[in-house]
Amino acid sequence: MRHVMQAGACGLARRGERGVVAIVVALTLAVLIAFAGLALDLGKLYTAKSELSNAADACALAAARDLTKAEALATPEAAGISVGEKNRVLLQSENVVLTTNSNVTFSKQFTGPYLTKDQFSAADVPSIGFVRCTVNRANISNWFMQVISATLGTSAVAATAVASTTQSQTTCALPVSVCQPPAASPFAKGHWLASKVGSNNQLTGNFMWVKYYNPDGSLMTVPEIKALLTSAGQCSLPTIGSKVGATGNIQSMDGAWNTRFGIYQNPYNSPPDPSAAVPDFTGYAYSPVTPFNGGAPLTSNAFPDFRDQRRPGHKPYQGDTASGLSVKGSNPGPQPASYYTNGADRRLALVPVVDCSALIGSQKAPIQSWACVLMLHPMEKNINQALNGTIYLEYRGDATDPTSPCASQGIPGSTTAGIGPMVPVLVQ
Repeated sequence: MRHVMQAGACGLARRGERGVVAIVVALTLAVLIAFAGLALDLGKLYTAKSELSNAADACALAAARDLTKAEALATPEAAGISVGEKNRVLLQSENVVLTTNSNVTFSKQFTGPYLTKDQFSAADVPSIGFVRCTVNRANISNWFMQVISATLGTSAVAATAVASTTQSQTTCALPVSVCQPPAASPFAKGHWLASKVGSNNQLTGNFMWVKYYNPDGSLMTVPEIKALLTSAGQCSLPTIGSKVGATGNIQSMDGAWNTRFGIYQNPYNSPPDPSAAVPDFTGYAYSPVTPFNGGAPLTSNAFPDFRDQRRPGHKPYQGDTASGLSVKGSNPGPQPASYYTNGADRRLALVPVVDCSALIGSQKAPIQSWACVLMLHPMEKNINQALNGTIYLEYRGDATDPTSPCASQGIPGSTTAGIGPMVPVLVQ
């Protein structure tokens, strides 16, 4: 009898333990479900925040693009609203909604105050430098938090972005300077700038070799100048007002210069793999003795043909006979087209504009501005060839010109160099 009672007690204890386990499991499941619901609600709000941030960024960048300091503020406001409302929110289920009275605001300074367009006068417009877009979505229904509390039934999410404009990124610079022309006769876009190669391999004329400064403050050496010609160029550009140096007597630059045309001569040997070559997209050479489009010799404005015909077709150097040049190289005839298919943008480049008389007199001169130029032809074997030692660059305008081919529209560059046209950039 005692054994039967002990067995019954053990059975009740085990059933009691199972009941406790069931309660613990139920409570654990409730907690897990609660956390899962909370995670879903927070995830929904986080996604909405990201979507609104994208809309705010797009709105601010579009509005900043039209901060021209001359256009009425209604124009950038409309641009920002138009682009911002193309974005969607709540898991892409509905369009972002912007209004004209508070979502797009402007300021003269980054720190504010930010005011609507109607709070500025026409006289304020030239000094407006920043635009802020605020995008919000209220009454977002929560799936779980409203079960916990009625006050948590809905949530609101907002995002803000501030944009301004900065100088655009540009192509790299050549180690030559263009001489500042007289104010009465400035260079015209499309004109050829001539320079003579003297017996000491110096340049005289409308442009000349220059040395940039290294980060340690020293002037570049001749090998470093050659390295700029064989590589991308001087890409860390000094600011306007910084000085460049005269080169003095230098060794021959023709070999380094000609690599940009896909012409390789000692010590710059043609790579065994043409895809490893880095000339420009075209090696085609222009010179005053080269017929242009089957017509008379060309003395100006090669760029439209270079841009529209030579570059898209990856035209190789046409050879000495066709170009009317006499280039020193292992293969003065047409180069492999694969050089140019795999090329880079290396003949359109920036050059500093300086007072060349100061450069000659003091060996240093400040950079007054930057110009965009096109390298027209390779350098010949010596100064007694067809061009009698003359080499040409085509002037493509001031680099700050929005139509300059040396500027990459939409890609922010240096904030201090003062080189390319203004493009929008996010600052917050």
